[in-house]
Amino acid sequence: MKLFKLGAALLCLSFALPAARAETYPARPIRLVVPFPAGSTTDTMARFLGERVGHALGQACIVENKAGAQGSIAAAEVSRAVPDGYTLLVGTNSTQSANVHLFKSLPYDPARDFVAITQFSMNPLVLVVRAGLPVQDLDGFLKYARQHPGKLNYGTGNSGSLVAAQMLKDLAGIDAMDVPYPGTPQAMNDLLAGRLDFMITDISVTKPYIEAGKVRALGVTPRTPTRALPGTPTLAQAGLPGYEFVAWGGLFAPAGTPQPIVERINQAFVDALRSPEAAAFFAKQGLEPTPRTPAEFSGYVAQQTVLWGKLLSAAGQVQQ
Repeated sequence: MKLFKLGAALLCLSFALPAARAETYPARPIRLVVPFPAGSTTDTMARFLGERVGHALGQACIVENKAGAQGSIAAAEVSRAVPDGYTLLVGTNSTQSANVHLFKSLPYDPARDFVAITQFSMNPLVLVVRAGLPVQDLDGFLKYARQHPGKLNYGTGNSGSLVAAQMLKDLAGIDAMDVPYPGTPQAMNDLLAGRLDFMITDISVTKPYIEAGKVRALGVTPRTPTRALPGTPTLAQAGLPGYEFVAWGGLFAPAGTPQPIVERINQAFVDALRSPEAAAFFAKQGLEPTPRTPAEFSGYVAQQTVLWGKLLSAAGQVQQ
């Protein structure tokens, strides 16, 4: 009987400890590890939301950029962190759904090593060309590319830009050379300098340069036009029927993080995502805020991992 009572007491204690930790969470600053460079869409979004969540929780959310290997360096680091809610990954379709297909081996398992907290956004992309390229629209661009097979180059700073560009080449039947970068900002710098001919990348990174006339937007990747670039058609409307693509980002914790803490973090970020300030910020960036429960986001990521396997396979990017 004494052993039974002791076992029951220990069982109750095991349930009580996570709840107790959640009641005092957070007691120190929270690290938001971003797998891409400063200035990227993921970084900008993390800093905006982190500032507001930090105010709400009474502790700072400190953004740390760990770029490289399509986000694998950052994801691996967070996967090994203590699962206490103080080290979180601002993950994307690259880290959580694409990399498992892109690399023969990863230093982390996207499904096993993480728990989903909430999605942040859906991210439409835009096809932009350097200002000096003698084309004004998608039709002119495709004609020029076909007249100069293998002569054009383009930058890719993440798996989204990689797949989106490959889809463009496949659907349009054009040949161009991929130049990989550790992140979008570096590729954007080379496009502005004329060392690249085109990119398909985040609207938030390209919009200031589009508005300044330093690059030219030829089409956006979603099914419908985006309010962030009024007057810019979708690629499907502009001459590539069937073209449709969006990227996404969200928040993840190391596996084993107590559920009460996961739920507390989820609520704080969901509240921030649903604020009027977030609506204005995301609209300006060309993003769509997409808050979800942990269960909803976990299911979405699983579906996306299957989809990205198909997209990368069709693009000839899956490692054998």
